[in-house]
Amino acid sequence: MSDTPQSAVYSDLGRLNAWRFHVKHFKLGHQQRIMMQANGSRPSPRKGRGMEFSEVRVYQPGDDVRHIDWKVSARSQDTHTKLFSEEHERPVVFVVEQSARLFFASQHCFKSVLALDILAILAWASLNQDDRVGGLVFGDQPAHWITPKRQAKNLLQLFHHGLHQNQALNQPAPGDNQAWLRALNHIAPLVHPASRVILIGDCLNIDKNAHAVLSQIAKHGAVTAIHCEDPIESDLPDSYALAFSDGETEVYLDGQNANLRQNYQKAYDQAWLNQKNSFSRLGVALCRVSTADAMGNGLINSLVKQRILRR
Repeated sequence: MSDTPQSAVYSDLGRLNAWRFHVKHFKLGHQQRIMMQANGSRPSPRKGRGMEFSEVRVYQPGDDVRHIDWKVSARSQDTHTKLFSEEHERPVVFVVEQSARLFFASQHCFKSVLALDILAILAWASLNQDDRVGGLVFGDQPAHWITPKRQAKNLLQLFHHGLHQNQALNQPAPGDNQAWLRALNHIAPLVHPASRVILIGDCLNIDKNAHAVLSQIAKHGAVTAIHCEDPIESDLPDSYALAFSDGETEVYLDGQNANLRQNYQKAYDQAWLNQKNSFSRLGVALCRVSTADAMGNGLINSLVKQRILRR
């Protein structure tokens, strides 16, 4: 992206805070509905309460007797009750990538900027529903864990760490293949059971080693992965002599070669499908958002369409 406006290359605090006013009537979507959407199923209407099961705990005075778990109560000899997500506080933990792998785009804004925009939208929406918000942004600089709290100033701390990582980027590069593994290992012992964990970045780069950690996190909470992509990653333009560079090496491709374009698209589609199937087995919903959606209300509309966000 030559002659790209600075706001499309680097994010800033004003940009992230501005999303607060665009999402004041939105909340996070239910994980079950996101899973259905990601797996291509049609969400069926919930009967009765229409809330997600969260966990079982010892019965406390004032709990609804209709939700007593009689099987657990019989085994433990103590009365236990089921809790649902809208009744039980669910910390929302964001794990956001800001690596050189995201420092490019062909439309609207860099993928690194898109990732922070998604963070801001979903984090403000989380505060709207009175959730605690925290997490970690990782990149080339040391990552810092922000303990989830129900405070805007806590979210601003997360933004500041994200912007520090974002503004340290200066050229595209393949990135560190172990970065996701380190980030997930960092948060795994810190995530409270029944938390909502949202991963944002190049989620196709989360390898099998990281899957093992992700599987453990998903056993105790709901996990959604949002892959940030750019149209040029899946669809080569029909142009002669396309130039690609990682900041050091340049590669030229003939975009008018139909077979090349077809194989290029197939390779990306297969990588997406492989990761989607792997995540599905782990109980993780995998969605994707493109830089092509980054103008106006396009980003919010994309998140709503995939049920990541709801009114």
